Amino acid sequence: MGKHSKHGEDKTESTKVSLRQEPGGHASIGGLSLHSEGFQLVPSETRFQHGETVDWSFQVVTEDGRAVTEFDEAHGEVLHLIVLRRDLTYFQHLHPDVKSDGTCSVGDFSLPEPGVYRAFVDVVIEGHSMTLGFDLFAPGTATVEERPDTSRQATCEGYVIDLLTDNVTANEATRLLFDVHRDDGSVADLEPYLGALGHLVTLREGDLAYLHVHPKETTSQPGRVEFDATFPTLGRYRLFLQAKPEGNLISTSFDVRIEN
Repeated sequence: MGKHSKHGEDKTESTKVSLRQEPGGHASIGGLSLHSEGFQLVPSETRFQHGETVDWSFQVVTEDGRAVTEFDEAHGEVLHLIVLRRDLTYFQHLHPDVKSDGTCSVGDFSLPEPGVYRAFVDVVIEGHSMTLGFDLFAPGTATVEERPDTSRQATCEGYVIDLLTDNVTANEATRLLFDVHRDDGSVADLEPYLGALGHLVTLREGDLAYLHVHPKETTSQPGRVEFDATFPTLGRYRLFLQAKPEGNLISTSFDVRIEN
């Protein structure tokens, strides 16, 4: 994507809405609605031919229908767009460009396989963070992907990533520890990605409640990235970790079941 920038000089009262925030800058649960405390996600299109690339856009509008034209930068970008199929597969993390009229555009956008997808738009407006969600559709016969009940290891492009945390509970702060090694067992050198050593998106199975967490500023050892997260309820969650060892951006997923 091209360089992102803020647009617009006038800040209206309609954009000055108090949003609930949790420590760390992100609401405890988001993405369940296209509307949140005075702001609404309005996509240009919701139906796509799977596998075909298009230029897609959306706006975030106020209650009186005016498009928001200025977003605060968060983690090196002004917008984060997360898209995945509702069976928690085909994860994408994109950074749309923002035009002067508030249109947020994504070039070469695609839904790779048939099915119903969920798009999450993660934004910060005047210091308040929010996540809006919207369903997207790719007609056709979809095959639901099987996935494990729990998983603690993933491989990607010559790297082995381990989730070291075993005890995950609901409604309590949990330290999530990930180690990244090369195939030969040596520790990988993690480079910054979006201003940190890793990026984590967590989604709850069933309603795709969205938790967006970021790592601790320091880590206990090389090749490790640590997150503080609070899982709001019992149930199954899928964790999508992105990291950049030796300049290679990798995306992996892990599965957690909370039964306590």
